[in-house]
Amino acid sequence: MPFLNEKKTWINGVFALFILGNVALSPNLIFLNLYALVMGLLIINRIHWETRSELLYYFVLLFSVMDFAYNLPVMGRFNIYYLHIALFILTLSMFISFIRKRPSLSIKRLASNRYLLFLSIFIAYMVVSLAWAESRSAGIKYIINYAIMICFMIAVYTFNTNREKVKETLKVLLYTSIPILFIGLLEVAKLRMPIRNVYLDNGWYVKGVEYLKTIPTVFFYNPNNYAVFLVMLMSFIVPFVVYNRNKGKNTLFWVMQFLALMNLIFSTSRTGYIVMLMTMVGFIFLFLVMKEWKKFRKALVIGLSTIILFQALSFVPDLGVYYGKFNDTPLLSRLGFHSKVPKNLPLAQFGEEGSANDRWTMMVNITKGITLEGHPQGFGVNNTGFYLKKQGNTHGLVNPHSLWFEVLGDFGIGIFLYFIFIYLNMLWDLLSIYIETRKKAAYGLTSYLSVSLIATLGGFILTAFAPSTVISFPQMWLLYGLAVSVILRRKVFLEGESKEPLE
Repeated sequence: MPFLNEKKTWINGVFALFILGNVALSPNLIFLNLYALVMGLLIINRIHWETRSELLYYFVLLFSVMDFAYNLPVMGRFNIYYLHIALFILTLSMFISFIRKRPSLSIKRLASNRYLLFLSIFIAYMVVSLAWAESRSAGIKYIINYAIMICFMIAVYTFNTNREKVKETLKVLLYTSIPILFIGLLEVAKLRMPIRNVYLDNGWYVKGVEYLKTIPTVFFYNPNNYAVFLVMLMSFIVPFVVYNRNKGKNTLFWVMQFLALMNLIFSTSRTGYIVMLMTMVGFIFLFLVMKEWKKFRKALVIGLSTIILFQALSFVPDLGVYYGKFNDTPLLSRLGFHSKVPKNLPLAQFGEEGSANDRWTMMVNITKGITLEGHPQGFGVNNTGFYLKKQGNTHGLVNPHSLWFEVLGDFGIGIFLYFIFIYLNMLWDLLSIYIETRKKAAYGLTSYLSVSLIATLGGFILTAFAPSTVISFPQMWLLYGLAVSVILRRKVFLEGESKEPLE
């Protein structure tokens, strides 16, 4: 393959020049550029790609992990994210390729695909909702954010047409995730990376609260977003250990599980803690119900090891501050995390200050506004915050802090129920694929992928409550793209599957 080697050499050179140019433009981002350089060279030389568009897709995956942190400086803080630049070029490429194929489009074909139908109705409703939105400019800004993430999801669907392509996507995600876990540990040791985060922007580091300097955020701006990423990552790590018989590879994933757990503990994300524990129990329960005893035993070992370690570390005095929100939450404190909170204190109090109270207050406000105050159609895209601001009881917070209530608030009861229906359909379709793989290839890649996606999407029902918003959270849209790709290409993913663990 001399031609391919020459092609790679040329691309390596161009990419190195891109990194040098970016270092010259933003010397303070040299750490980010070093990460991008190493990961980019791995993608070019270690990932199997056939076209430049496919290679660009893998770079989009890389930039999606770096997200807001990696950008082209334009003017002050108004920078252009490299994710958006790469995705724009890739979207143009996909659109041109789509037009050249001259596909036959019809209403009947659209209606036969429940996921495409939902996406079409959702986009149309989002645009129409501008008609009753209080702030159309805010709505248009959010429509642009939705458009970017939907294009990302479509790219994931387009370039994961079979098991071989998915394997390359998973390899990119593995390559990019391992350094993130180590960077997180460096931040735990107060070796902060020169990357913006919520504490730096709000001046908390200079206020003398020392433990905040040990909370890892890496590329994710705030610890809640990072915790969501960590729980998603663990949902792919545990099944890999369960499905794979290669002890060398399993050792790597055991280490990753431990590192992810340590990062999660120091992130102080209460929602992340809860979903992680539920995910571990979920894997054990699933394999028990399905009577897959070998998988059950492995899941039991790694699940119990994770839970026991998580519980044991709570007894370390110096770690008490990181378990603090967990300890001080009524109901959750009954798990034994040394809380002194009265047992009869309600889980959340309407209108009171505190993250749990604020979230509960916002949920109640949104529900009342939609159902009792004449807004069943929603407040309009990105306009729920304006309604919450008028209520004046969320202590300055106006982001819904939940995917579900953001959809309910922006788009009303009809789209909210439709979204839940489609989400449950996705989980059911993945479960049916997993059940079918038990007969054909119980240890194959399709079985592993379906189980991992069930865990991540199932867990995301709760982790979506952690960040202020997840609409611009690329990992969520990555999951949607992978899930729909496996579901709609069911025959391709099931046919000819190897019975060996993960092929």
